[in-house]
Amino acid sequence: MAYKKFSLLLLLTLSFNALALERFSSKSCLEASYKTKIAHQGPLFGLLPHELVIEKKSCLIKISYRRYLPKEWVIDVCREPVHIKVSSATGIDVAKKTDNCIKPDKTRNTSDFCGQYFDLVDVIQDDGLIFAEGDRDSLTTPHGRTYCTYLLIERYLGDNMLFSRYTDVLSIFEKFKGDVSTDSAPAPVAPVEVKEKAPTEPVKTEQPAPSK
Repeated sequence: MAYKKFSLLLLLTLSFNALALERFSSKSCLEASYKTKIAHQGPLFGLLPHELVIEKKSCLIKISYRRYLPKEWVIDVCREPVHIKVSSATGIDVAKKTDNCIKPDKTRNTSDFCGQYFDLVDVIQDDGLIFAEGDRDSLTTPHGRTYCTYLLIERYLGDNMLFSRYTDVLSIFEKFKGDVSTDSAPAPVAPVEVKEKAPTEPVKTEQPAPSK
């Protein structure tokens, strides 16, 4: 009896470890709800701490950042058009995406939306992904939650990917180019070029000479 209990406990432990080592999926990342806080010492011998708070409820992501003055970004990855709501000491602003943030010549677009997008990505990378603790691929750790948030924001703000909890979720681990959608559509069929035939000349028949 004791052996059976030990075997069952061992099986449950191994199953739990296997699930813990599995990377979160695109769908589980989108549907997850969590709140995580990452803080580290800033300049002036740590007198100005950097504090990043990520609060996520399914599609809605709220990112609060405090360095010198507090700032907050709110993104709904299931809402169109692609936009960011920004709250700061000067009030609330809405920045809507109207063009790609990387120009064809690889330079940065200087629009209001792109400026907010680049600032947000820098904060998540420099104060989140670098300092967050834990496994990057687990939604139970600050690092995993920050990574999930980062991927959703990059796909929505950078790649124009609109998400939905009621349809299939495209992979957030792959970078897309241009406008993408979760709705599957048949591949366009190339039109077949039809060449017109050259008009045929009527066949000339020789008429018999009239009899005299």
